[in-house]
Amino acid sequence: MMGPDQDVWYSSISDRTSQKHYAAEEIIALQGEPIDFVGYVLSGKAKAVAYSENGDATWVGHFQAGEFLGHTSLLTNSPVRFEISAETDVNIIRVSVPVMQDLLSTEHGLNATLAKDLAARLDGMTSRLIEAFTLSTKGRICAELSRLSRIIGIMPGNLIIRPSPVFVELAQRVNSTRETVSRTVSELQKKNIVTREPGALVILDPDALRRAIV
Repeated sequence: MMGPDQDVWYSSISDRTSQKHYAAEEIIALQGEPIDFVGYVLSGKAKAVAYSENGDATWVGHFQAGEFLGHTSLLTNSPVRFEISAETDVNIIRVSVPVMQDLLSTEHGLNATLAKDLAARLDGMTSRLIEAFTLSTKGRICAELSRLSRIIGIMPGNLIIRPSPVFVELAQRVNSTRETVSRTVSELQKKNIVTREPGALVILDPDALRRAIV
């Protein structure tokens, strides 16, 4: 679903776009091939994963409602360096690269929204790059848990991750292993920093979790 700002720019360009539904696990863009459109996620979630020649997977990022994908196609014809696929059922607005380039010169609302999205994505990638060189594996796991958490309305002193993170996916995000993630979460549970609830991971002591990011 769009917010008020997105409604403004989309209503003026809808006749130059198309919408496409991707089922969970369906490929949106192949690694190693150019992408000829920019996508705006209406609902659901997509993920970006880079595969080595040996088939090893490295988690790159995700795209959820209100975010763009395919940004690089506006600036370069280089092939995509990772595979983008639907993590859940995803609905995307697709805009061809020539049309998007034309729209950005006239649609100021779209221009501002895309720039904000790019800035947020660059900031997130920079943070993870710094963490990869400066934090321990446990610290990176704690940082990712903190990043994924949200405020609980009825318990503002606590945070929650819902649905509960899948350890294999969390390990991919921080370049670790499922066993290390499981061991770290168990340690946090023993210290009463986090607790598992049905379908969620509740952070009981957010300050203690932040102190563990070392």
